[in-house]
Amino acid sequence: MSKFAKPDVFFFLYSYDFLEGYLPGCGRSAHTVESYRDTLTLFKRFVTEGKGIDIRSFTFIDCTCDFVFSFLEWLERNGNTVTTRNHRLAGLKGYLDYCAYRNVAIESIAGQIDMVKPYPTVKGEKTILTDTQLSLILAQAPKDGKGRRNATLLLLLYETAARVSEIANLNVSDLHLDRPGPYVKLSGKGKKERIIPLVDRLPAILESYVAEYPGRHGTDILFYSIHGGEPQRLSVRSIESILKQYSDAARAHDPTIPPKVHPHMFRRSKATYLYQHGMALEQVSTLLGHSQLETTRVYAKPSVEQMRTAIEKITPERDKEQLPLWYGKEDEISRRLGLR
Repeated sequence: MSKFAKPDVFFFLYSYDFLEGYLPGCGRSAHTVESYRDTLTLFKRFVTEGKGIDIRSFTFIDCTCDFVFSFLEWLERNGNTVTTRNHRLAGLKGYLDYCAYRNVAIESIAGQIDMVKPYPTVKGEKTILTDTQLSLILAQAPKDGKGRRNATLLLLLYETAARVSEIANLNVSDLHLDRPGPYVKLSGKGKKERIIPLVDRLPAILESYVAEYPGRHGTDILFYSIHGGEPQRLSVRSIESILKQYSDAARAHDPTIPPKVHPHMFRRSKATYLYQHGMALEQVSTLLGHSQLETTRVYAKPSVEQMRTAIEKITPERDKEQLPLWYGKEDEISRRLGLR
């Protein structure tokens, strides 16, 4: 189709090229591609099921700001959070930007949708898991077969503070266990590799798992299941499902376990643990594979004891020893301030 074609063309005309060609060609991860695919799939469902429009007749001209607002409201009615709705909006904008590149007549439409502002969000404290909660979740895995595989996977996920996609993509050849300083090589965003040391009992657990997990048949895939007699790599969604199953079971014993435990919570919990136990923020950032230190600050929150120690370090000794002028007069001060 000509770059100068009219904008009243099939809205999903460029979706295949966008998902299968453009995004992978730009180095976007498989997880990112699937996120865009989910967004466009949901938008298609809204067009056909929410609005009752034949997908073949829906054009770029029909994609107005009001239509996008209706899409976001439909997502809200279907239980999507503010963060998720903003994520879908960004995905839709990304697709339209690509379409505008392919067809200059779509630029004005993409520009209008780009003016749709994301919902304001309130950033709360991110939930992390305690050592007790983590141990209880891991304890739900059976001791043999798939349970052993799942327990090894989740333990490695936590101890390396890796992204779930990084764990899913691991091969046996990425493990370097037969050396004084064992480590695993992860391939992160932008295909950047990083080395993560393996400590304590983890190398021995991995070595035993690789040697004894049934059905390996020489495959280099680290975590897999057997389908049609052949080992198939576990998907990210399969890992998420495993974690949900074990965390739901653990919650029956400990109601304080969050209602939604996801792999990223393991990553955040490990980063926070390391920072609160003395690892420098720069080292935590390197472990997580962040290119910007500011990104790591979201993960690494100081403990109350760390803040107390920091305050004590900058409080002069004379201030610690000197009693405040209002000492013993708190009731009077409270009355003057209109307090009880």
